[in-house]
Amino acid sequence: MKKCPDCGMTIANQAIRCPKCKYDFTDGQGNVAGVPTTSSNGGADVKGRSASVGSIMPMINVTKDNVDELYNDLKSKIIKRKTEFDHFIDFLENRTSWLTAPAELEGSLAFEKGLLIHSVGVAKQLLRIKDTLMPQLDDESAIIIALFHDVGKVGVEGKPLFLLEEKTTTSTLGLSFGGRSLSVAPTYTINPKLVHMSVGVRSLFLVSQYMLLSDDEAQAISYQDDIKLVEGKENPFTMILHTANTWQTKIYENEEVVKQYSFASSVAND
Repeated sequence: MKKCPDCGMTIANQAIRCPKCKYDFTDGQGNVAGVPTTSSNGGADVKGRSASVGSIMPMINVTKDNVDELYNDLKSKIIKRKTEFDHFIDFLENRTSWLTAPAELEGSLAFEKGLLIHSVGVAKQLLRIKDTLMPQLDDESAIIIALFHDVGKVGVEGKPLFLLEEKTTTSTLGLSFGGRSLSVAPTYTINPKLVHMSVGVRSLFLVSQYMLLSDDEAQAISYQDDIKLVEGKENPFTMILHTANTWQTKIYENEEVVKQYSFASSVAND
């Protein structure tokens, strides 16, 4: 922990600015004192931004087969806030259902790893469109708000939001095979033991325990899915995240739309 030299507030060592008085701890190039940066030979420039993230990348469908590779690539892009980011990732991966939770009760991602697939997809979409809509948005900030915008769907430690409900059935003749009932696709229910919160509020609750967010990032995570609640007062971070999430959900998570408009093939030729 460290103290802000202006207001004396105690904050995380990795903080890039004081949340109270907005004192800037960076060196003018986006680097925080004591946080190592990678040279261009290591894949990042002096501002800690990956060169590959800064360019418009071809969009691909995120699936169970490629999500782990894409997820690990996104994690490797975090440089300036790596320590606090890694601590939060460790918590998510080892103490919550982050790597296995579905994204929804019903729909195209109502299966194991659905939440991770959706979150990685939104991050990919945001990185693709931000250079056009908001080039001043920092790549790391884009990854953080996109990757964690729905993290509240893990629930809390020891209390996942989605509970797996195994169902079995017998044949139409009332018989079982080999003395066993026929299994059907698993379904999920909502955990009744969780304190009720909107997904955005729970997401902010979880992230803010490990990472110091700017007020713009906090609003984006809290309200991008309920943007009408801040209508007229939404900031650009919230609007661009809402756009990326809507595009991912309505287009890339809808196979019929992708096929009808040839989205995958058109971006592959960019």
